[in-house]
Amino acid sequence: MAEPDAVPPEAPPRSPPAGHEPPAPDPPGRWQALTATERGAAHRAAGIPNQDAVVVRLLEPGGIVAAVADGHGHSRHFRSARGAQLAVSIASQAARDLAARHGGLPDLAKAEDELRRTLVPTVVGQWREAVLADVAAEPFTGPESAVRRGDDVTIPYGTTLLLAVGRGGRLLLAQIGDGDIVGIRPDGTALLPVPGDPLLDGRHTTSLCTPGAGGHFRVAAVDLAGTPLLGALLATDGYGNAQLAQAWEAVVSADLAALIASRPVAWLASQLPVWAARCASLDGSADDTTLALLLSPAVAAAAGEPEVTVP
Repeated sequence: MAEPDAVPPEAPPRSPPAGHEPPAPDPPGRWQALTATERGAAHRAAGIPNQDAVVVRLLEPGGIVAAVADGHGHSRHFRSARGAQLAVSIASQAARDLAARHGGLPDLAKAEDELRRTLVPTVVGQWREAVLADVAAEPFTGPESAVRRGDDVTIPYGTTLLLAVGRGGRLLLAQIGDGDIVGIRPDGTALLPVPGDPLLDGRHTTSLCTPGAGGHFRVAAVDLAGTPLLGALLATDGYGNAQLAQAWEAVVSADLAALIASRPVAWLASQLPVWAARCASLDGSADDTTLALLLSPAVAAAAGEPEVTVP
């Protein structure tokens, strides 16, 4: 991105029964994560807070979890900033819990099924429980109840969610709603591992508050041994909507690959807020914009530089 105009952007373990061997341990190396979030110019003008949220958690040995959420902001979703904060907190902890199980993360052949069977229901169920607890602690006011009318209790908290788990040579992904996850290949080409959502129309999005939310999650598992990646970019739709190129993912991936190869990680960390702010400005989408840039272990190994994690 050559200074871009288009923004890039403890008991001892028991032996498993025969035929149920645990997955092979991950190769050594540490993932890194850089994050930034910026309130959109439209929200600033209206006095509305940033309704995005982002969390990074470390996994040992050498792994990382990043979660990004975008509260809807429509008048029906008047507590969506809280919904986004609850989503990233719950999802990142659920991913850590999955990784902490005996045997660790599922092997890649079973990863997508395990994400759908275990992780997704945990996130959806715990998010709803957290919403109910939040309402019990702070009941809806009279004006809020008038706006809510007959909506389910979770509707005011509606939010999307992007989740990435990187450890060793694997990257596990889950998403509900809009936003983007872009894998960055060493040659600069983009990988879009998460299937699209046919229900997205540019005005409406699936959400954690959607009935049957678990069935709307899309998941993916990437084996870096077969599909090398420098990293992955998670971005709320305020980022994608600010891009000028129609196929912006290819442009951003090429720019980021060049920068990752030529710039220190600390420089990337310093620029991410600049890119987010540009997208959130009146010259961009004017929407809240949040980024999480995950860097694979190959980046630090190639650079031979200290590792950086920006929570």
